[in-house]
Amino acid sequence: MLPRAIAVSIVAFVFAAVAAPASAAAPLMAKAKQAGFPAQNCQYCHVSKLPKKEDFKPDDLNERGRWLAAEKQKQAAKEINVEWLKDYPGGKEQK
Repeated sequence: MLPRAIAVSIVAFVFAAVAAPASAAAPLMAKAKQAGFPAQNCQYCHVSKLPKKEDFKPDDLNERGRWLAAEKQKQAAKEINVEWLKDYPGGKEQK
């Protein structure tokens, strides 16, 4: 388990270092993966494959992303907490 976690962390770090200026929140995807959610790419929460922070519009979010944004506003949080996904409505396949 530990070697897999280290490998995931390294991949997430490299991805974040390379794509951070172009992606909306690559660290959130890495955190979701580490928390055991089935996030495989940015489309877990976004409509596009590689959203750009500078072009972001709320319409760029899919249903899950809109739900997370609403949770952030509802909880008056500074940033999204991937642990909120545990409360995302729907069955396990929807998490």
